Parts: sequence; structure tokens; C-alpha cells
Amino acid sequence: MLACGSGESTNVPIQRPDNLLPLDQIIPVIIDLQILESHYQRMYQRPNMYKEALDSASTFVFEDHQISSEQFRSSYEYYACDVPTLFFIYETALDSVNTRVTLRQQQNNPQ
Repeated sequence: MLACGSGESTNVPIQRPDNLLPLDQIIPVIIDLQILESHYQRMYQRPNMYKEALDSASTFVFEDHQISSEQFRSSYEYYACDVPTLFFIYETALDSVNTRVTLRQQQNNPQ
């Protein structure tokens, strides 16, 4: 069991979920969600304008990865309590997105 949060009132114990997504499964989901959110940010620029559409579109990401939103949420909350692991998850996700962007740029601008 992990304790997560800052301050006495939010220091709630977090138990390891029974259906915890392993790192190699949650990272691709986070990548897809980040790309999806970036798309909506570019289109609408204000979160209050795209929140419902993003939430709805996220459902397709979860379906594509054959997980539930609850499974993702509980796994994310668990990993969020472990700062080094959360840092690793986002560092890996960012590296993957940067690689995709670089490859796309190279395809669009062959030398």
C-alpha cells in the first residue's frame, strides 16, 4: 500500500489495483492520450471548450488498447504515487512522441 498526496488531509493510502496495467501497457495508452489531447488543444486552445469531446474520444483510446477507463485511472493513480516511476513513464512517452515527430518530419522533407 502506498500513501499518496500532499498534506495530512490528502495522504490517503493507495492500494495496488488488482488490474494494474504494467508499464509496457500503460505507456502506449498515455502516449495516445497525450497525442489526442494535443490535437484538441491545437483545435480549440481552451480546455473548457474541448473537455467533453476529449473525454468522449478517450473512450476510443481505451477500447483500442482493450482496457477500461477505470483500469487506466486506477493504474495511473497508483503510479502517480511513485514519483520516479511516473517520471520514467512520462520521459518514455515523451521520447516516443519526439521520435514519431522526427520520423514524420523526415518523411515530409526527404533530402
